[in-house]
Parts: sequence; C-alpha cells; structure tokens
Amino acid sequence: MSPLARMRFLAAALALALALTGCARTAKAPAPVSRLWIAGHVEPAFDPDGPPDPLRWALERALSRGLVELDSTGTPQPAAARSYAWSADSLTLTFTLREGLRFTDGTAVTSADFAAALAAGLARTDHASREWLLSAVTGIEKVRAGKPVPALGIEAPDPATLVLHLSRRDPRLLERLALPGVSTPWRARTGGWADAVGLGPYRVAAAEGDRALLLVRADSLAPARALADTLRVRFGSGAPRVRTPLRAQQADLVWPLPPALLEQPLPEGYEARSRDAVPARRLLLLFRADMPPTTKLPARHALSHATSRSDLLEALGPAGKESVEWLPGGGPFEFPRFDIDEMHRWLERGKLGASFHVVLAYDADGAGAAVARALQGTWARVGLYAEMRPLRGAAAEAQPLAAAAAHAQLVESQALLSGAEAELAGLVMPVRGPAVGAYRSGWRTREFDPWIARTDSATPLDAAFAQNRLAEERLALPIAQLPWQWVERNTGEIARFHPRFGPEWSSGRD
Repeated sequence: MSPLARMRFLAAALALALALTGCARTAKAPAPVSRLWIAGHVEPAFDPDGPPDPLRWALERALSRGLVELDSTGTPQPAAARSYAWSADSLTLTFTLREGLRFTDGTAVTSADFAAALAAGLARTDHASREWLLSAVTGIEKVRAGKPVPALGIEAPDPATLVLHLSRRDPRLLERLALPGVSTPWRARTGGWADAVGLGPYRVAAAEGDRALLLVRADSLAPARALADTLRVRFGSGAPRVRTPLRAQQADLVWPLPPALLEQPLPEGYEARSRDAVPARRLLLLFRADMPPTTKLPARHALSHATSRSDLLEALGPAGKESVEWLPGGGPFEFPRFDIDEMHRWLERGKLGASFHVVLAYDADGAGAAVARALQGTWARVGLYAEMRPLRGAAAEAQPLAAAAAHAQLVESQALLSGAEAELAGLVMPVRGPAVGAYRSGWRTREFDPWIARTDSATPLDAAFAQNRLAEERLALPIAQLPWQWVERNTGEIARFHPRFGPEWSSGRD
C-alpha cells in the first residue's frame, strides 16, 4: 500500500470510529417497562403469616423473598441465603446469608430478621400451617394456639448466620422453608400493603385503597431481579369489570380470572393460557364433620349421592377438568354416583327424615361460584335444600377456617407440599388446635399421625388405603382439577408462570 493510500485508509478508519463513538453517546437508554396486572379478585389483606392464598402469595413474592425458593422444577435453591449446610447427623441446618442484604427502605437485614419470620406464624388461632411445616424444629411440639411461643431450636449466632436445630430428620425442610412467608423477612408483618417493606425486587410506591397497588423496581440486593420497572396491580370482582381494560387494550396480564370471563371471546391481541399446577389444585366440595347435620356420616353420604359431578363439570367449563386420581399414588378415585334411591337409603339410616337443610358457602370470585347454583339446583330437585352464602374478601378467606361455619363449602385446595401426606394434612385435623392449610374439615383422627404429624415414619403411607378412608368418611369430594389459567397479551411472555405459585414478575439473581 502506498503512503498516500495508507493515509487515506487511516483517515477513513478514524472517521468511522468517531462516528460510532458519537452514535454511542447519543444512543437512548432502554425504554422503561411498565405492566398492568389485572387481578379478577378482591384485594387480599397483607398477612405474610396468614393461611395459604395464591393471590396474596404472588404479591408477597414480588416484594420479598426468604432463605430459599423453589425453582420451576420444585428444587430448593438459595435465595436470601448465600449457602446452607447440613450437619453429619442431619439434625442441624446452618444458613449463611448474602452480604449486604437490606430492606427496600435501606434498613439492614440480619439473621435475627429471618429467625423472627420463622416464629411469627406460630400459635395462630385460625390455622396451624406454620407448625406443620416446621414440625421437625426443636420446641415446635410445645406450641399451642393463642399462647406465647416457647423456646425453639432457632439461633442467630451472628448477623450473617442462622442455625436450625431439629428434633428429628426432615429431608423436605428446605421445601417447607421455600413457601411464602415461612422464612420471609419484613420490616413489619402487620398493617396494609403500604406497610409491606421487604427485600424486593419491588417496593410499594402507592396503595389506592383496596382497588390498586403501584409497585416499582427496588434498588436492592434482593435475590431476584424485577422484570418491569413499574408494575400496576388493579383488583376487581366480576368478568364485566375485567373486560373493560381488555377491550381498551390496557391490561398486560389478567390473573386470577373471574368466573365466566372466558365464556365470551377475548379482544384481539389477547390469549388465554393455562398450565397444570404442582401440586395439583382442586375444587373440593367440603362437608364439615363438626357442623350438624353433616356431623352425621349418613348426611354426608346422602349429599354425595345427590351430587352430579357431570353437571358441575359442565357448569365449571374450561376453568377445570376431571381428574381420575385424588391422593397421589392412591389410584383411581371412584366418585360417588348420582343415585336418588341410594340418597334416600342414607337418609333413612341416619334418621334424617325425607330431606334436610344445609348452608353452602363459596368465594364469589372463585371457581366455586361457577358451580354453586348448579349444585343447589341439583340438590333441590331431589329434596335437599341449600342456603347460598356467597362471600368475598376477608369473609371468603375466614369462612373455611371458622370453628362455626357453613355445613358445605366449595373450596379451592392445593396442598402445601407435593405427595399424599401433605394432601392428608389439609383434610385431617391435628389432635389439638386449628387446621393445616386454608380450610377446616372438622375430622380428627390419629390413624394417619405417623405420616402427617411426623416426617420420619419407617413405613411408607399406603395412599390407596388413605384414599379409601376419605371415600368412606365423605369429608370432601374432588369436583375437578384446576390448572393455572391466565390471559395475557400475545406479543410474548409478560410474566413467568411458576407451576407452584402462578405468575411471578422477577427472574433469579446469581
């Protein structure tokens, strides 16, 4: 290359470099990502130690995270904990926290905050889920509902270390700790959503009564990254109220879906999507074994034979699907046949007369609302009468756990953990105290204690036997399996959908 050609080449390269530098300087920053999440349900109360509630859990998971969390395969992974280690005898579990953990208000988070979170949900009078989940921790067996929490095997020897001492081995303890609220720290565990200050990845910027929340990306070292800069959450009951922002092309995602939303075509640009939940979610028809007349076994059998599952599945529509198995590993569950003659035989055995009256309760914003009228109509045609009790919000959450409540209830059920033992734990009342999970069956028995009251039984649970016992007692009928269902823009993934927790608005942080 001649000297002149070389000079021309260098000049052109320099000009190109200057042009690229200028473009880089003037390049615009990525546009902020804003999402509108429509929740077709009444706003749940902020209560990180409350009974299981999918919508509340989804909100809490956006605002704070615990020691560990479950990935999409259900495997526990470190979250706020940097690492954990078991002792040689598996009776001590030690967590080391990530460095620099802070609440979204800037307050430092230490191991004492996680220790307080573990103990906070104990001794509640409405449900005993935390006691069941932490049953292997030393001292939990002394916890009594409504009483001061005794000394426990939970230690915070220094700000970055948390130690759990166990009275027996529990190979699934990490799964238990991964459920929302169990090991999740908050600056305050009471108040409203405006007071919900967690580890992030979002923080509450504004709360508009019980109608809407504004969440914004938090500048924190949360163990998850926000997928949106701004997340607006709007709550509303009923399909008409939800269709309005869809028709206006405002909503990015709708979940949970209000009853009947999918009975009409969706506006252009939106798609209905679904995936199976793990553990399986079910619509149960619950008969309270501690509320007359359903305290009588013949009354529960009579109601069962007066129930037409096919009619209820038809009324439920695409929101649910028939499932063959109930308890995992229990084999096919034989749903009681609709049989008027058999119903009358049970009425005679129980000396219940020609008919009787029950109260039927359900969440007016849930799957039960789609089948309640069909169920009432079927029962009325065969001479059994149900007084409808549609409920919303706090009343809908409290009714399934109330000591005195409706005889029959339509409840959405999802076990705290996978497996037959966890399913049973929600159906069998503890020897003392309130129920485990989100509803109360009223049935107390000791025959399943080796599997649901402990974690170290030498003999595996016979799931087929347990399922047969449930069939004999007629405590509940599994009407349908309920997959996660949601509506979102068809422009691509708006939120991630976790098989256990539904929508999540963040991704993992390394």
